[in-house]
Amino acid sequence: MELVLLTCGFLAAIAASLDIALSMILASAVLLLVTGVVPLHLIAEKAVTQVSLFPLLAIPGFIVAGELMNLTGLTQALGELAKALVGRWRGGMGLATVLACMIFGGMTGSGLAETVAIGTLMIPMLERHGYPRPFSAAIVASGGSLGPIIPPSIPMVIYASIAPAVSVSALFIGGIVPGLLIGVAFMVVVALRSRKLVVGEHAEEPALPVARVFWRALPALFVPVIILGGSLGGYTTVTEASVLAAIYVLGYGIVTRTVGLRGLYDAAANTGVALGLFGLIIAAAGPFSFFLALYGAPDAVGHILLSVSQGNPTVLMAVLVVILLVLGCLVEATSLVIILAPILTATATVAGIDQVHMGVVAIVALMIGLFTPPVGTNLFAVVTIAGTGIERIAREVVPFAIVACLVLALLIAVPSLVTWLPGLTAR
Repeated sequence: MELVLLTCGFLAAIAASLDIALSMILASAVLLLVTGVVPLHLIAEKAVTQVSLFPLLAIPGFIVAGELMNLTGLTQALGELAKALVGRWRGGMGLATVLACMIFGGMTGSGLAETVAIGTLMIPMLERHGYPRPFSAAIVASGGSLGPIIPPSIPMVIYASIAPAVSVSALFIGGIVPGLLIGVAFMVVVALRSRKLVVGEHAEEPALPVARVFWRALPALFVPVIILGGSLGGYTTVTEASVLAAIYVLGYGIVTRTVGLRGLYDAAANTGVALGLFGLIIAAAGPFSFFLALYGAPDAVGHILLSVSQGNPTVLMAVLVVILLVLGCLVEATSLVIILAPILTATATVAGIDQVHMGVVAIVALMIGLFTPPVGTNLFAVVTIAGTGIERIAREVVPFAIVACLVLALLIAVPSLVTWLPGLTAR
């Protein structure tokens, strides 16, 4: 009865077009007011407990590092490096955009931040090379989904903080191969679509030799070395690595005199806004997730999925991924990660599925929702940058969504693509 009341309250709030965070708070409050089993102040207690989780401190570090990279010109250096590496090929500028997204994804862990940063840099450049605006925006919107898959990843940090059955380092390592596979698949789409859509693209020679462009981008390439080398190498926690990366970029900006007080203020303001959005959702999910667990929702869902799949883990994963893909098109991805993490880990336990495999596949499925309508945040981010309608961009992202789903199916069928690297490093 209580679980039905909580679910109905949440769905009713969503249907009333309330924000996802407010919907979770309202559903929790209605449950407490109607049942009267526990005091109302439990909502505040669970919210504070949720945002106090130590791994979540990595989020501001990653966001600040990304903001400072934009400020110091390191993001532009990465774009120039990607252009120098693949810009001479057919569809080279589109390939360079995807490559820049893959590199930048290994530094910030935020799909939205990556989309804005790379989009601002590359969409005007793509247009100058003859790429239609909707196609350019689709490349950036889909490429931005690589940020939360290729480590570091803010959704993975959130997932691991809520689901202690899996470590954030294991998720990071497990996301490397899927991120690379999806990135390569996006490149194939760009190469094929460019032949039809791009007229008169000229293979522009880089202004500088590749070696010199690489030298200019070298300071930026140290950022993933700090984050991944420190956290995955066991020298630092993920939180400490994110702070070290931010300090490194700040130090670079001070030495090169590319950081001023105004720029620092803007970076701090943007970080504060992003943290406010993340923090509200995470806090609201605290009491909501508590009540879901209290009334047995994770175990119940796990047993239902197990009965539907007749005990076959592959079939169960396929059914679960279809549900996640649908939800990802309708609800903001971060909220879903917070709400579903306990359910996913419980389902993996019941079905005997590797927790890293479950976590990575679920996050990949939800990140596809970043560039699919109607609520894809990356789509809305590129609309303003590209200056074109979201309907036209949505049509162009269809091939990218298809190949991402094909890679997702491959990850389900071949779990070792996710679990091999984490298992190798655990030895």
